[in-house]
Amino acid sequence: MQPIIAKFRKKSYIFALVLIAALSFTLNFYAISNYGTGNEYYAACIKSMTLSFKNFFFVSFDPAGMVSVDKPPLGLWVQAISVLIFGYHGWAMLLPQALAGAASTVMIYILTARYFGRPAGLISALFFAITPVVVVASRNNTMDMQLVFVLLVTAWFLFRSIDSGKWKYLFLAALFVGLGFNIKMLQAYMILPAVALTYLFFAKEKIGKRILAGILSMVIVMAVSLSWVLIVEFYPSESRPYVDSTSNNSMLELVFGHNGTERLFGQSMGGGAGRPSGGDNSGFAPRLNDDGNGMAPDGYGQVAPDGNADGGTGQGMIDGNTGRDARSMDNSDGNRRDDGRNMGGNGMGGSEIGNASPVRLWTSNLYGQGSWFLLFAICSMLLCVNKWNLKRKNVRQGVFIFWSLWLITTAGFFSFAGFYHRYYLCMMAPAIAVLSGIGVITIFNGLKHKWEKKTDYFRPILLLAAFLINFALQVVCVLRYSELKTWLVPVMLATAGLGILLLAVYCVKNKRGILVASLAVIVVSSMAAPFYWALTPVMGVTNSTMPYAGPELLQSGQGNRNGGFSLDNGSSQNSSLEDYLVKNYQEGSFLVTAQRSSSVAQFIINTGLPCYAYGGFLGSDNSLTVEKLKTLVAQGKITYFLLSQNGGSGGSDSDIESYVKEKAVLVDSSEYSSKTSNVGQMGSLGGTLYLFQ
Repeated sequence: MQPIIAKFRKKSYIFALVLIAALSFTLNFYAISNYGTGNEYYAACIKSMTLSFKNFFFVSFDPAGMVSVDKPPLGLWVQAISVLIFGYHGWAMLLPQALAGAASTVMIYILTARYFGRPAGLISALFFAITPVVVVASRNNTMDMQLVFVLLVTAWFLFRSIDSGKWKYLFLAALFVGLGFNIKMLQAYMILPAVALTYLFFAKEKIGKRILAGILSMVIVMAVSLSWVLIVEFYPSESRPYVDSTSNNSMLELVFGHNGTERLFGQSMGGGAGRPSGGDNSGFAPRLNDDGNGMAPDGYGQVAPDGNADGGTGQGMIDGNTGRDARSMDNSDGNRRDDGRNMGGNGMGGSEIGNASPVRLWTSNLYGQGSWFLLFAICSMLLCVNKWNLKRKNVRQGVFIFWSLWLITTAGFFSFAGFYHRYYLCMMAPAIAVLSGIGVITIFNGLKHKWEKKTDYFRPILLLAAFLINFALQVVCVLRYSELKTWLVPVMLATAGLGILLLAVYCVKNKRGILVASLAVIVVSSMAAPFYWALTPVMGVTNSTMPYAGPELLQSGQGNRNGGFSLDNGSSQNSSLEDYLVKNYQEGSFLVTAQRSSSVAQFIINTGLPCYAYGGFLGSDNSLTVEKLKTLVAQGKITYFLLSQNGGSGGSDSDIESYVKEKAVLVDSSEYSSKTSNVGQMGSLGGTLYLFQ
C-alpha cells in the first residue's frame, strides 16, 4: 500500500504541473483571434519576411526591402516560420509567444523543484503563470516571452554547470545568452550579473579555472550575440534594408543607441529626433501635439477607430496624488484627452511608467502588471538566505543567490530606467515567482515543527507577516476600482480571514493538515487579484503596440478603444484609400510612400505589396534624401506619396516635404474617400496624398 501511495504522490506533482501549464497556455492563447494580427509593425514585417529569403534574413519591414525593423532576427524568424507552416494568420504569429509563456512556466517548476522541492516548484510556476504581464506579453507578437524562455534555459545550463563541475554546460548557458541577444538585444544581458557572480562564487573549480571559464564564456556570448549584427553591419548598405531607428544606417548604433543607452536614459527617439521628458507617478504625460510629438497618430498615441486617441494609457486606476480616475479622461468628440495622456510622450512610454524612483514599481500604472508579489519576494530574498551557512557553499545556495541577483538587477533597472514599456516587466516575473514560492514553503516548513527556542519561529513569523503586508497592498490596489469593491475585495478578505482563522486553530491543535489548509487558503486569497488582472487581456482586448492588463479592458467598449485598432485589422476609414491605391498600382513601383511605418503597415498586411516607410518606425530615419527621391521618382518606383499632416521634423524631412509639394500633384480626397467614412485629408493616417506623374 505504501509504494502505491508514494507512486500516486509522485505522479500527483506531474498532474498538477500539467494543469498549471494548461492554465498558462489557455491564458496565453484563448480567444487570441480577437487580437487580429497583433502589433501591426511586426505583423507587416512577418508578411514581408515570408516573401523572400533576403527579407527574412534582414527582417525587412516592407516587401521591397527598403527598411528593416528595429529588432534582431531570432524571435521574428520563429514567428515567420510559424506563418510559413500554418499560413499568414494572426494566431500563427502569436502562437510562438503563447507557447514560450507556457514553456517558461514549466521551466520555472523544473528550476525550482530540483533545489527547493516540488511544492515550491508548483507554487512558483503558478505564481508565474498568473502574472498579468506574462499573459500580456504571451498574447502579443513582441518577442519578450521568447527571450524569457531562452534565459530560463540559460539558468538551467548554469545550474547544471555548477552542480556537475563541467564547463560544457556553462558554455551552453553562454550560447543561450547570445541567442537571447538575437531576440531582444541588450535586454538579454540583464541576467549576466546573476550568471557571472553565481558561477564565480559557487562553481566547484579553483578560482583560476572559474575565471578562465568565465572569460571563455563571455567570448561565446559576444561571438553568438554579434554574429548577425556584424554581418548586417558590413554587408553593403545599398544592398540591404536601412537599419530602422538609426541616423546612419548602422546596426551597432541600433544596439548601443536606440536599444541600448536610450532605454536607460530615454534621451532621444533614434534617428536624431528628440524624446521629451516628464510625466509623473500617475502616468500622466505632458500635453503633446496632435501626432504625439512627431509620432504617427495610429502608432504610439494611436487614434482609435471610434475617434478617441487612447494609446493604451495606464490602467485607468485612480491616481493617489490627484484623486482623478483615468477612465474619466476620455473625450467623445474625437479629440485627444485634455491631459494629453497618449503614449507618444516621455520616451515613448515614460507616461506609462512615471518617474524614476525606488517605489516606481508600486505606482498605479506598474503595480498591477507584475508587482503583486514583489514585496514578499524581496522579503524572501532577505530572510531565507540567513538560514544557510555561507561558509559551506552548495548549489542550492547558488541557485537562490542567482534568483536574488536576477531580481535585484531587473527591479533596479525598471525602477530607474528612462524608457521602457510595461510589458517589459515580464523580465522580473521569473525571479519574483521563484522567490515567492520559496518563501511560502519556508513559512510552511518553519511552522510545521515544534519550536524549542524563540529563534525557531523568528523567520517564518516574519515571512508570514511580510506575506500578509503584501496582501494588504493588493487590497489597496483593488480598492482603487469601484466596480471591484463589491465582489473582489470581499472575496479576498473572506478567504484571507478564513486562512488566518485556520492558522489560529493550528496553533491550538498543532495538526499538519490544518496548517496546509490555512496556508493554501491564504495563498489563494493573494492570487485572486493578479489572476483577475491576468484574465482582463483574455476577456478584453489590450493595446497591441503597448499591451497592458487592467480592469478597464472589460469596461463596455474600452477594450477596443484602448487597443487602438479595429478587431478586423482594417479601419474602414483606410479601406477606401487602400482600394484606390491597389486599383492604380503600377507593377515595379511602391504602392505608397510615407514617412512612418505605422502609415503603411496595414497596407502591407492586407496586400503584400511593396510600401516604403522612409522614416521607419519613429518617422526619423534618414533612409531617403531629396536626391534619392528624385531617382526613385524617375525610375517609376515612387508614384503615390503620403505626406504627413504635420510636416517633417526638420532637415531632410522638410526638404522632402517641399519637393513633394512642388513636384507632385495633390490627389483630391474625393478620389479615395467614401462619403460614409468622411476621411478628408487622411484623418486616420495623418497626411495628404500626392501623385508623381
